[in-house]
Amino acid sequence: MGSLAGMVVLPQTGTALLLQKLTDFLDDSLINELVPPQRGPGQPRAFNSAQLFRVLLLSLLTPAHSFNLLLKLLPENRGWRKFAHLPNLRSLPDAKMLHQFRSRLDLCALREVNASLVRPLIASLDPSRLPLAIMDATDLPAANAFKKTGRLRRGVPLLGPGLSKPGEAAGSSATRNTACGCGFPSARRPCCWRR
Repeated sequence: MGSLAGMVVLPQTGTALLLQKLTDFLDDSLINELVPPQRGPGQPRAFNSAQLFRVLLLSLLTPAHSFNLLLKLLPENRGWRKFAHLPNLRSLPDAKMLHQFRSRLDLCALREVNASLVRPLIASLDPSRLPLAIMDATDLPAANAFKKTGRLRRGVPLLGPGLSKPGEAAGSSATRNTACGCGFPSARRPCCWRR
């Protein structure tokens, strides 16, 4: 076992002190380059990509884990606004802006941001130390892959662990009819509870 003396102790989640320590690690110019602003008619964009990315990060770094709750608490928390570089209390992003930004934020951009965060950590490691790999949930097979193999009927070809049959929907019919009540008229109509 190694010593805990060399570990960096971070402040508590959601505190202004934690956000202050983490703010310098993000490269705003890289984020603005990876996710350029939308072009087209309309009003000029009030927020750049780095500001919206930082607001999204607040849902991970604060106790407000839903975006709606985060947007309600953002005006009250000066440290959160400072981390997101939102100087004006009257001009804050709304849920629609965050949704549109998330739709433009692709996997390649997220990987590039992740690589820019990891590079300084890797560069600071001592090359003489033995490497250590930590598995996360993406390294493990899905739990349902093992369970489904035991439930298959004999003689039916297996498409692969956890795969649906071609042409079959992979959804639940119970959620479609929730607004109408359990098992009543189909929710395919625009609004089934209004007649």
